[in-house]
Amino acid sequence: MGRRSGPFLQRHTVLLCLALLLLLLLSLVLCVSIGSADISFWDVWRIIFSQLNRHLDVSDLRPGLQNIVIYLRIPRALLGMVVGASLTLSGIAMQAFTKNPLSDPYVLGISSGASVGAVLSIVSAVLLPWGVRLSIPAGSFCGAITALLLVYTLSRISGEFTPMRLILVGVAVSSICSAITNFIIYTAPQDAQVREASFWMLGGLGTASWEALPIPSLILIPSILFLIFLARPLNAMMMGDDTAITLGVDVERIRKLLIFLTALLTASSVMVSGCIGFVGLIVPHLVRSIVGPDHTRLIPTSCLFGSLFMIWADVGARMVCAPAQLPVGILTALIGGPLFLWMIHTRQYSFGR
Repeated sequence: MGRRSGPFLQRHTVLLCLALLLLLLLSLVLCVSIGSADISFWDVWRIIFSQLNRHLDVSDLRPGLQNIVIYLRIPRALLGMVVGASLTLSGIAMQAFTKNPLSDPYVLGISSGASVGAVLSIVSAVLLPWGVRLSIPAGSFCGAITALLLVYTLSRISGEFTPMRLILVGVAVSSICSAITNFIIYTAPQDAQVREASFWMLGGLGTASWEALPIPSLILIPSILFLIFLARPLNAMMMGDDTAITLGVDVERIRKLLIFLTALLTASSVMVSGCIGFVGLIVPHLVRSIVGPDHTRLIPTSCLFGSLFMIWADVGARMVCAPAQLPVGILTALIGGPLFLWMIHTRQYSFGR
């Protein structure tokens, strides 16, 4: 960004958010029309409006195309939007909590715990009575929450509860969970189970459905409002604990709330999409370089930007190896890594100041 664009966008964040929202709505329709089966932009609109108005005639369109739009591509695009916003919001919360620019939603071992639960469900079908479609998300969510509780408990034993201690325990628990996951995959009796587990761990939206949307959506919406409400305390915390306490911020209480919120957002995202890296790390930094570090502007703008990033990354993952699907986690890493290096090289970020 140039020197003039940054201050301008900082002063007009509302206009930027409105522009991003319009772009997001257009992108959702465009993403639905792109795929191995070509569907025109206007036909997508007709199918969508036909669901809102039953009197609209779309009988000239093949029923197969309507099913692709309604049951496959629309829920996939919406899930990508929700997952992108959730991971981005988790990244903002973790970076504010730890005051560490390298923190991301997975720093507490949540993704590794989710991997244990999901892979265990795939290989042993321990949650099969819940149904095949629900067994992996349920196992993933249970594993993520279990890992977080373990990290939180161990961080408070015989020592002061600090962000650094929490991160160190999270790294240790993450390593243990990764070892357990690898052991389960290594001893899996069927090659198909190994492939399915490996694909899930790389992250993707291929299992998207309308049934997968309610839980992450219901967690995301109040989380956005809650973090916006905490924007000023978060700004104070970024200046240091002493400053925040002087300004009347209950640092310990807010940290506990941030841990809980990050866990819910990350677990709800991982359970439906697997482990998708770099979104929660790169998007907050990219948006900070545009609107500055003030969380009042950063939170809504980042959520919109994260949604856009994820749905277009998913389109890329679907088209790069079409008709096969590339795990979207590979693409986000290929995009996010070089972009992060470029931002470091050009110093296009502002963390906590």
